[in-house]
Amino acid sequence: MRINASLTDDLLKKIDQVASEQNKSRSRFIREATEKYIAEHERKKEEEERKKAFAQAIRLQDKLRKKGGKWDGAGEIRKWREKAR
Repeated sequence: MRINASLTDDLLKKIDQVASEQNKSRSRFIREATEKYIAEHERKKEEEERKKAFAQAIRLQDKLRKKGGKWDGAGEIRKWREKAR
């Protein structure tokens, strides 16, 4: 599919220079650069979503810890072990 895009003269010169160095057409260079940009954008978006999910999980753990008070999980396990003997 063909599109029209406005680029500055300096940017177009840089694109042509790098495309030439890589033995690529201008069109191929722009297409590959755009694909890489979109892939990087999606990766960053997924990373941000993971960070939000981790932060939410930490907040939930903190909330549950506060509700649990001074409960000692390791101590409870020791009690269960003693009862089992």
